[in-house]
Amino acid sequence: MPDTAATKDETLEEKMRRHTATFASRREDWDVFGFETKQDKKYARAQRRYVGASGSVAHTDAKAIPAHAHTLSIMMVPPGHEQPMHGHETEEIFFVLEGECTVVWQKDGERAEVKLGKWDMILSPPTADHCIINHSDQPCWFQVMLGKAKPNRPNYTDPELRRLQAEAVTG
Repeated sequence: MPDTAATKDETLEEKMRRHTATFASRREDWDVFGFETKQDKKYARAQRRYVGASGSVAHTDAKAIPAHAHTLSIMMVPPGHEQPMHGHETEEIFFVLEGECTVVWQKDGERAEVKLGKWDMILSPPTADHCIINHSDQPCWFQVMLGKAKPNRPNYTDPELRRLQAEAVTG
């Protein structure tokens, strides 16, 4: 895969450093889902972007390593908080790093749930809407990967969230 950001005179070490992201260098972004939090405070959560900007923003996070095939971020969902039900045009992987959460899938009126703990993961296909709920009294940290370098913004099942999202994009 071509590395368009590389310069001809760049050393291997310089290239390696450009492709390295540390936890300390990632900003805990509580605003990226701000329009969701306008509707309900339980949707507040933080994202640290590592590769690409995921489907949550306009793919312009200057600190994220440019994505070529997928995105990667770390999400923290506080106790009692959750993501709103949504879907993507691509698969999404959730890998729990610390804590516990419940993943819910919903399709054609059917609903399924699975509880995940540390080192557990789930691959959500593009065919099922999903959300993550933290029912515990501890934060849940998980890695999120979307299977596309520049995925579309989430497709919410709630019409009010779709309206707020459209306002956030154009506003």
